[in-house]
Amino acid sequence: MKVIAVLQADLEVTPLGSKSRLADELLDVPILRRTVRRVSLARQIEAIYALCPTAQHERCAAILEGTGVVIREHNVTPSPWAALVQPARKWSLDSWRGGIGGTTCFDEYTDAGLINGLLQSVRADAVLSVPPAAPLFDPVLADRMIEHHRETGDDSRLTFTQAPPGLAGVLLEADLVGELATQGIPVGWLFSYKPDSPQKDLIFQPCCCEVPAELHYVTGRLLADTDRSMKRLTSLLREHEIPDLATIGRWLGNHEATAIEPLPREVEIELTTDDPHPNALLRPRSPRVDTRGPIDLSVVRHIVREITRYDDSLMILGGFGDPLRHPQFCEILESVRSAQRDGRALFGLAVRTSGADLVDEQIRAIVANDVDVLDVTLDAWSPELYGRLQSPHDPAAADLDAVIRRLDRFSELRRQCRSVRPVVVPEMTKARDNVHELDDFHDGWLRRQGAVVISGHSHYAGQCEDRSVICMAPSPRVACRRIRSRCLVLADGRVAMCDQDFNGRHTVGRIGEQSLEEIWHGEALTRLREAHRQGRFGPTPLCNACEEWHRP
Repeated sequence: MKVIAVLQADLEVTPLGSKSRLADELLDVPILRRTVRRVSLARQIEAIYALCPTAQHERCAAILEGTGVVIREHNVTPSPWAALVQPARKWSLDSWRGGIGGTTCFDEYTDAGLINGLLQSVRADAVLSVPPAAPLFDPVLADRMIEHHRETGDDSRLTFTQAPPGLAGVLLEADLVGELATQGIPVGWLFSYKPDSPQKDLIFQPCCCEVPAELHYVTGRLLADTDRSMKRLTSLLREHEIPDLATIGRWLGNHEATAIEPLPREVEIELTTDDPHPNALLRPRSPRVDTRGPIDLSVVRHIVREITRYDDSLMILGGFGDPLRHPQFCEILESVRSAQRDGRALFGLAVRTSGADLVDEQIRAIVANDVDVLDVTLDAWSPELYGRLQSPHDPAAADLDAVIRRLDRFSELRRQCRSVRPVVVPEMTKARDNVHELDDFHDGWLRRQGAVVISGHSHYAGQCEDRSVICMAPSPRVACRRIRSRCLVLADGRVAMCDQDFNGRHTVGRIGEQSLEEIWHGEALTRLREAHRQGRFGPTPLCNACEEWHRP
């Protein structure tokens, strides 16, 4: 079996839409060159091909001079699905899978159409698609994947591993590449759940190649294509010049447990506590939530200016009210998307709404300002249950059919604008009240929108009735993951200790009086994180009663 490696190398832009760093140096060596060096150490790869845009051929050749890589230039435009992969992957960059609609890290740097074009002139039985920004690509794992495929090839036409992004590629047989190219679908489609043709998850099938135990439960992007992953890679390589997989796994586990982001990776901003369903049963709304806002536009601008210091920062407009009810909602979207710092714009933007107030003006603003995800909280499949959950005192006041008509209108206007964004994601908060409709909700909306999310019910550290089906918190209790990477800004500008503090009883600062960075590294949060690190969860009543500490 002849196996070739293919790297899709664009020196200008990444598949995520951010600035490419392939020509930048990582510890004095260009990233693309580092990656190729690692790939060349795999003994079972017979040749390495770099596919680059025609205009970049000379620069690419200079970077790879003397490596033996064959450079092929092209003028192929990205596949249509590439525009969907961008917003779908932004909230799951640190994991190999978990993107909206079943997208994986393999979708980012594997264009089957482009690879199939190469295979028209180069004979190969299989292709190892390697991300070009992978300076820690593991050649031993690559050889193991190829050998694994030889042993199980009769049972599958691809081989992959569950390693964090950047340690491995995906191995595809040539005829499978041709089929994906002909059908115009991404690799992740092979992994995604399809309600009309269900199959056993590929991780339980022969095509999944085992990785060392140290990598089983760690996350962390090891692709040199974002600010945070560059910092992670630089720190790791300074400590371990040529780390093996077990060392990388242990390092990532320790880093995930102790590292504090310079600024929160994800910021949720509550625009208002006003909501069309104030008495909804499954999430805190008034009268349980204190009245706040509407938030001042200057607060939002202040936050955007700070977090765009990093090119992979995420923002959610949500909180404990419906952002569509902010009187300046459209202006806020425009302000968020136009704000830049040193030429950098906000990486990911999502809006969480019930959809009950969605009107054409807002739809056009959402599409025009490149919102990546529209998270629509529905919670029920049937109109009857929807009414009881959203408006228990007057079920007729909550009209699911009206919301669906608004979503249909949304799709119509998005098509008129010739845009694939945002990805519309209907959400169900799973609880005892609606678990009997979970399958219908999940499969029904997956067929209709191509994406759906099921979230667990939270009792918000005992502040709300516990309506969960079962407690999902693992044992033993460890330090909260969320207080190291994300924060919630309330509609009055205060920063909550965490997203369980819906009434702001334990805030840690106020935007405008302090910068987000000052609050993030301030005494209150530093003290809280240290207590968690020591296994003390009693500094606040919320931490003691919380069951959401394990969620990313």
